[in-house]
Formats: sequence, C-alpha cells, structure tokens
Amino acid sequence: MYVVKCDSCGFVLYRGEEPKTVEAVLKMWGGICPKCMSPLERRPIKIAVGLLRARRRA
Repeated sequence: MYVVKCDSCGFVLYRGEEPKTVEAVLKMWGGICPKCMSPLERRPIKIAVGLLRARRRA
C-alpha cells in the first residue's frame, strides 16, 4: 500500500496499491493541499517505509 500525505497537515493525498509519481499526485490536487491549502512540494520531505500487517477477519 502506498500513501502520500501532506507534510503540513497530514491529509492523505493518495492511497493505493500502485505507486504514483510526485508529479501525478501534484496534478491530482492542482499543487495545493485541499485541506490546509499549503503548496505541495515537488520533492518528498519525508519518506517512510514499513510493512503493514494483514488484518484478520473474524
């Protein structure tokens, strides 16, 4: 799962199984975060990589 968040407010700009380029995510939102109206940077400020545990269904 790939997640791209706004660095200012944490709004999820993209979440999905397929990776998207920074330019594609910027284009989706017009270069501005819809929640806090901050301009989105072309270069990532933070990159976090981790494993997600599978959810168990009861």
